[in-house]
Amino acid sequence: MKAMDTATARRKGIKLRATVIYRKDGQVLFVRKRNAKWNLPGGRVEPDETPLQAARREMAEETGLAFDELRFLSEYREERVIHYLFEARKAADKPRPLNEIDACRWIKPRQVAKRRVRRPIKTLLRRCA
Repeated sequence: MKAMDTATARRKGIKLRATVIYRKDGQVLFVRKRNAKWNLPGGRVEPDETPLQAARREMAEETGLAFDELRFLSEYREERVIHYLFEARKAADKPRPLNEIDACRWIKPRQVAKRRVRRPIKTLLRRCA
């Protein structure tokens, strides 16, 4: 994976995001901020980190989960955002909402269309997961 550096992205008006798909027992982990739609865990890639480092940091900050292994799946471009998509392997702990996250929920992929999930995430899951 050759990631665009954050300075170049900022200059071009592009946001870089590390996005994580964590599957367990046929379900995918989603997180939600207060009064917001469900989203996959992840967030902005900071200037001093790689997308992999950002994925690990965001998972820990949002869910309290630490992963020994995050596998790069693909890069997904959506308008002015580049998602670096990772797949999480098994974690020992259970996710819990931390910091700005109000709730964590496991959702079966076939139920995503019926839930209040951000439209770009629905598209991302259809194309990349």
